[in-house]
Parts: sequence; structure tokens; C-alpha cells
Amino acid sequence: MREAQAFFSAMQFLTRLPTPAWTGWEAGRLDRAAPYFTLVGVVIGAICGLAYIVASLLFSPLLAAIVAIGTGILLTGGLHEDGLADFTDGVGGGRDTARVLAIMKDSHIGAYGVIALILVIGMKVAALATLPPIYGALVLIAAHALSRAYLFATVKALNYARDEKDAKVPPISRVIVRGEVVRVGVFAVLALIPMIALGAVERPERLIGAAVALLLAILAMLWVLRLMKTRVGGWTGDTLGAQQQAVETAFLVGATAWTSI
Repeated sequence: MREAQAFFSAMQFLTRLPTPAWTGWEAGRLDRAAPYFTLVGVVIGAICGLAYIVASLLFSPLLAAIVAIGTGILLTGGLHEDGLADFTDGVGGGRDTARVLAIMKDSHIGAYGVIALILVIGMKVAALATLPPIYGALVLIAAHALSRAYLFATVKALNYARDEKDAKVPPISRVIVRGEVVRVGVFAVLALIPMIALGAVERPERLIGAAVALLLAILAMLWVLRLMKTRVGGWTGDTLGAQQQAVETAFLVGATAWTSI
């Protein structure tokens, strides 16, 4: 029951999907829920993948991709996209850490945020539209899961950048529990296996597409992580949203290598 409650707490925090009434909320719950962010990503990716398959039966690839990416935004309430916009505004307009944090806290969106949203959403739609429906669905599952697995790694690696009293997101303990790491790793691997297996069965060399996707996702994660350390001084809810979007986008773009082999 405790683990089920932690999973639904993660679902409650990251999405707008309904959760059982007994899930509730209490201090420290997010700390226990963090290892399940990856599994929540699997759920989000599966729903987006299903939307992509169904929409592909009715519409052009471009429209189907818009439906799938839009479904993800609806499921999360634009949580990560909002973080991306705030983070980009802060890093683009702030000269020092204090100013970056102040800009990120401002609810208004600036030019940097708008441009980032247009580019990221456009790249995701364009990349997904090149993928066949079944493969695109599996890629969406992997992208959503992996991008949230990295969130767990980030909160364990960096300090929280703000004072706790100013926190939008309750700070998560940096104590590393082996069981939690194993859980995150298992969820991430299980999310990747279907995509990798399909590529291997259809044509072994298409595994290059999976390798490129993973490489770009890692590079995107490291790039945003570096910006967190050098410009923000740690993580906040907005930086995690930006990282999730960067990794998801990079994975989808990398997966298009599958179609070119």
C-alpha cells in the first residue's frame, strides 16, 4: 500500500490524471514519490502513443504528431513547458544567480521563453511526424520515461537552489537509497526495451537509431545540468521542467535516425 501511495503521489504531482481518494498528501510524500517519476512517464508516454496511433488512422502524419504532443501537454497541464519557459527566460535575461532566480519566479513569460516553447514543441512535432505509428508510440513511451528518470538523478546530484520557504516544489532529500536507484533503472530499461526490440527485429542496423536517441538525450541532460550548476546554483521546479523537455525533445529527434537507415 505504501508503494502504491507513492506511485499515485507521483502521478498526482506530475499529471492531471485522477488518482484514488486515499492517495492524500503529506509532508515528505514527494521524497518517496520521486523514484516513481519514471513509471509515471511510461503512463504518459503510453497515452500519447495511443493518441498518435489512433490519430494516424484519421489524419496526416503532421496532424497526428500534433495530437500526440498536445495530449502530453494536456495530461501534465503544461507543467514542464511552463518550467522550460521560466528557465529560458531566467538564463537568457539574468546576469547573476540572484537575478536568474528572480526572473524564473516571475509568472510572466518573456521572449526567450516564447522562442524556446516554439522551437521545442516544433522540433518534437516535426520529429514524431517522421516515425511510423507503432514505432512512434514506442519512442514516446521511452522519451517520456527516460526524461523523468533523469529528474530523479538531478535532484539527488544537486542542491535545491532556493530557500525552502520560497519553494514551489518541496525539496527532495539528496540521500541516495540503493533500492530507489534500482527501481528507477528498471523502469527506464523496461521503457526502452520495446523500441529497441522492434528496431532489432525489423533491421538490426536500425539499433543505431536507438543509440543516437540515447546519446542525444544524455547530452541534453548534461547541458541543462551544467546550466543549473553554473547559472542557477542548483535545481528548482522550473529547471527540472526544462531538463525534462530538453531530454524528451533530444530523444525524439535522435530516434528519427531509425527512419533514415
